[in-house]
Amino acid sequence: MPQAARPQAASDSEWLDDMVTKLQTELERQLNRVLEASKEGNDARTRAADAATLASLERTLEKLARMEQARALVRETKISKQGARDALERRLDKLAAAAKKKPAS
Repeated sequence: MPQAARPQAASDSEWLDDMVTKLQTELERQLNRVLEASKEGNDARTRAADAATLASLERTLEKLARMEQARALVRETKISKQGARDALERRLDKLAAAAKKKPAS
């Protein structure tokens, strides 16, 4: 992977993590608002609006759960790939060191 791509990927990952956190916070805020509104008024129009809001929140929460699962998979993959890269780098370093120690034929 080119060196320039790593910082960009890291910043994209951080940005996405921040967006997921903000989305969770917003969902909680909206859910609390609907719960408070249901305590205040209980006419048909309010219930219909609350039902629409809750349906929207449910869809958003499902999308968030899928995003979070995908993010967890990406993080696991990055960790396992980095471990493999580190092992390969150590092996190549050992081979390079061994090649330097061999006398020239």
